[in-house]
Amino acid sequence: MRQLSAAEVNAQKVAELGLDPRTLDLASVEAISGAIRRMASFLCPCTAPTLVRGVVRPLRGLVDDLDSIKGLVEETLEAIIAHGDILEHSDVERDSGGKASALLYAAPASFVFRESGSVILIGVTSDQLSALPEDLEERIEYINHLRRLSPVQGEDLRSELLQLGLIEISYKDWLRAPLPETSAQHVAHLNQLLDSAQPSRDVPGLSLLDTARGVLYYRGRWVKPLTQSGRFVARRSQAYGADLWCYVKMSNGNPERLIDLPITGSRWRGCDEAWYLQMAIDAQRGEPQRFRIHPGPEDTRVIEFFSPVPMWARRRWDAIGEPLVAPGCLFAYRVAEAELEEEVRFVREVLWLKEITGSK
Repeated sequence: MRQLSAAEVNAQKVAELGLDPRTLDLASVEAISGAIRRMASFLCPCTAPTLVRGVVRPLRGLVDDLDSIKGLVEETLEAIIAHGDILEHSDVERDSGGKASALLYAAPASFVFRESGSVILIGVTSDQLSALPEDLEERIEYINHLRRLSPVQGEDLRSELLQLGLIEISYKDWLRAPLPETSAQHVAHLNQLLDSAQPSRDVPGLSLLDTARGVLYYRGRWVKPLTQSGRFVARRSQAYGADLWCYVKMSNGNPERLIDLPITGSRWRGCDEAWYLQMAIDAQRGEPQRFRIHPGPEDTRVIEFFSPVPMWARRRWDAIGEPLVAPGCLFAYRVAEAELEEEVRFVREVLWLKEITGSK
C-alpha cells in the first residue's frame, strides 16, 4: 500500500468535492464552500462554531496555516448563510439568560431562475454531493461560494431542474429586501425601541462598533467599552454559541439600555440588522460608509466595499455579478457595465453609501 503525500490527499479531496484539483486546492474559497455544504449535510442542525470545527479539523496537516484557514472558513460560512445554502434560525429552547440560541439548518436543494435562462443553485443534498445528474453537474460554474448553471442551446433548464425535484425560489423571495426608508427613519425606529427597553445591568463581553473611527477599516472600528457615551451597535458574549448582536446606550463606558438584534418578529439575522443600522448611523452623522468603482476586464466594473452589508444586498449582487477578493477593501463585486448605473443607485439610495472619487 502506497502512502499518499499531503499534496496528493489535498488533490483527492478537492476532486471529491466536485472541483478541479488542477486549478483549486483545499484552501480555496470554492473548496471551503464545498466542504461547508458537505459537512452541513452531516451535522445540521448545529451551531456555527460546531460547523466551523467540523470543516477545519480534517484540514490539519493538509494546509499551511490552520488559524488563517479557520478565519476564512468563518467568513465563507457567513457568505453561504447570506446566500441561502444554509439557514440560520433561533432554537425553540432558550439558554439560561432567556435568549434563543441560533442554529444552522441545511437548506434543501433549490434554484433561483434568472431572466437570462441561467440559474443560481442553492441548498444542500443530504445523501450525496449533488442533486444533479453527472452531465449537469459537470457544467456547474463555481465562483467562490456561488454555484451557477447556464442552459445550452434549446435547453429548458428550469423545467429540467423541477423534474429532478429541486425547489424553485422566486427572485423576489430570494432577495427578501426590506421596504425602502431613509437613514433617519431607520435610526429613529431603533432609537425608539432602545428608549423603551428596560435599564441594563452589567453586560458581559461587550464590544462596541465605534462610530468615531474611520469607515474604511471595519475591523478597526471594534473597541472595548472605556468612557464612551452614546448609542452603539455592539456585540455581547453568551455562555454557548457565537456572540450576540445588540444596540446599546452607553454612559461613560457603562451600558444603560440594550436591545438584542434581531428585534422580535424580524426575519433578518442579527448581523444583518446591525450592519444596516450602522450604515444608517454613519449616514446620519455625515460620515457615510464608502464604496469605490474601478474598471474591470471586458466591459465590466468592479465595485469595492469597506464594511459588511446585509445578506439581501449580497444576494442581489450574487445574482448579477461575481464576488471578488480584492486588496485594500473588505469585499468586491465585478458587474457588467450595463448593470452599473442601477447598482450604484441602489448603493446610494438604499444603503446610504458614498462613492470614493479621485485619489481619496
